[in-house]
Amino acid sequence: MESAPFFVIHDEANFTATITLSRPDHGNRLMTEDVSALGHAIRESGADPSVKAVIIRAQGEHFCLGRDPGPAPAKPKSALAMRTGITQPILDLYEDIRATPVPVIAVVQGEARGFGCAMVGQCDLSIAAEGATFSLPEMDTNLPPTLAISAVLGKVPPKRLMHLIYTRAKIGAAEALALGFLSEVVPAAELDSAVAATLARLTDRSRPALAAVKEYLAVAPHMDPHAASRYASTLLSVVLSSKDEM
Repeated sequence: MESAPFFVIHDEANFTATITLSRPDHGNRLMTEDVSALGHAIRESGADPSVKAVIIRAQGEHFCLGRDPGPAPAKPKSALAMRTGITQPILDLYEDIRATPVPVIAVVQGEARGFGCAMVGQCDLSIAAEGATFSLPEMDTNLPPTLAISAVLGKVPPKRLMHLIYTRAKIGAAEALALGFLSEVVPAAELDSAVAATLARLTDRSRPALAAVKEYLAVAPHMDPHAASRYASTLLSVVLSSKDEM
């Protein structure tokens, strides 16, 4: 029997939920139904009022080698069927990460390829081992990775992203950090301690304060400066006036 694609552990003492990809023999590739289930697990974990951070980790050598397309269909699917059955679950997972009120943190070792790379870029924080690598190789089969691009818009400079996609280059963790895919790079032996240090600094803050920062950074860049300023004031006022409820 094939193992489950991931499992979830809630740590109430440390205010976290950890989702671990658990098919290392398959490079932690995810089928379409796995992508949907993972998105639901992320959002449900983050909705727990006791959780202040959701962590995505992986067993084995690699973080995630992409999506497993499964067997080829007997006949070509219609555009509507492809959108419903293939592309929408991926977009829904990206939305689940964005809609999770608390930070979603990817912890990366080995390779993050294709969908795996885009998921790392979509997460709020991403901490990687120095030896980790990242790539968007979809154009190897003439598939424009527009879904992956949507996950990192505003995080990765467009010209560098285009170069990465057209050349299908595999980049190291240091370059991925410089481009904006990652928030921190550490030696492999220090990955767990670095994650623990980040969580310690994050989870000692209130959930409303953490949620306000994520919400503001998601919305404010799309506002005009005056509206962004007013929204900043509103969010801060809500948090300050709710201290008795934290």
